[in-house]
Amino acid sequence: MRNSAPRRNLTVPATGYFLTMKNILDLPDSEPTLEEASLAEYIGPGKEYYLGQWARLEDERTLGFHFWALALGPLWLLYRQMFRETALYVACFLALGLLRWTGIGYWLYENVFFITRVLFLHLILGLSANRLYLLHCKRRVEKILNDVAPEAQKEALRNKGGVSILPPVVFLLLSLIWLISNYFLGSYGINTNFIF
Repeated sequence: MRNSAPRRNLTVPATGYFLTMKNILDLPDSEPTLEEASLAEYIGPGKEYYLGQWARLEDERTLGFHFWALALGPLWLLYRQMFRETALYVACFLALGLLRWTGIGYWLYENVFFITRVLFLHLILGLSANRLYLLHCKRRVEKILNDVAPEAQKEALRNKGGVSILPPVVFLLLSLIWLISNYFLGSYGINTNFIF
C-alpha cells in the first residue's frame, strides 16, 4: 500500500532540463514529476536499470559501465534506437580506418588493425553508454513533451521510445553483405579494404 505523501508539482516548463533522477526510484515515498515519469515511459524495457544507473551517475559524478554496449557496440545503439550515435560510431570507425595508410597503422596486420579499432570503440562505448543514453532520452522526451498535446504524450513516448530489433538485424545483414563482398573480391564484389 502506498504512502499518502503529498504529490509534487507536475507542471513542465516550456524548455529546460530534467530534474534529478534520485526520487523516481522512491515511488512509495514520492510521486515522480512529469519529466521523470515521461522518461521512464520512454525507456521501455530495462527502465529500472537505467534510472538506477542515472541516479548513481548524478550522485557520484563517475562514468558508468554498460556490459551490453561493450559487447554489442553499434547493435546495442540500434536496439535502443540511438541512430545519431550509431552514425557517429560508424564515422569514427571509418575515420580510424584511414589511419591504416599512415605510419600509425601501416605496420599492423590488417586483421589486427580491424580488431584493435573495434575493441577501442567498444571500450569507449561501454564506458559512456549510460550517459549517452541519458542524453539521448532527455533530448527525445523533451521534444515530445514540447511538440505533442498532453493527452497524446503517453502514447507518443511509447511509440517513439523503447527498443526495436529491426535496426540491429538490418545492420547485421548489411555487415554480412559487406563481408561476403570482400571475401569474393574481383567481379563478384566491391573491394572496400582500402578503408576497412
